[in-house]
Amino acid sequence: MKYVPPFDLIRRSVEISTVRGELRVNVSYEDFVKLLKMMIAGVEVDESWYLRTYDDIGQAVKDGIVKSARQHFVDDGYFEGRLPFPVRVDEAWYTQQYPDVAESIRKGLIASAQAHFDGDGYREGRLPFGM
Repeated sequence: MKYVPPFDLIRRSVEISTVRGELRVNVSYEDFVKLLKMMIAGVEVDESWYLRTYDDIGQAVKDGIVKSARQHFVDDGYFEGRLPFPVRVDEAWYTQQYPDVAESIRKGLIASAQAHFDGDGYREGRLPFGM
């Protein structure tokens, strides 16, 4: 990530109220998407990897329909569950954390924790390694 918008900018973009003694944030869906786009605009996108991995976007860039991999990621790719760059999975940690994946590997249903993360795990919200 090359840039993260300052918290104060984000805070000014939402409505903050107190409900039963707790601070609450209220934002329209459209503003929520704008905030997310502001945040992910600072993510570095591996252009060549993205275009190879998502061949539909590679073709769209060649055809001039999409400006770049980075622009696609910010405008649509993130919201479609696409990764901006390859993420290396800690196989031991992942299979320990997600025993269902370990079982699927043992049964030969998937090749590896990496294959699971790339195919489904990211979109399912699974972490690739301990944070």
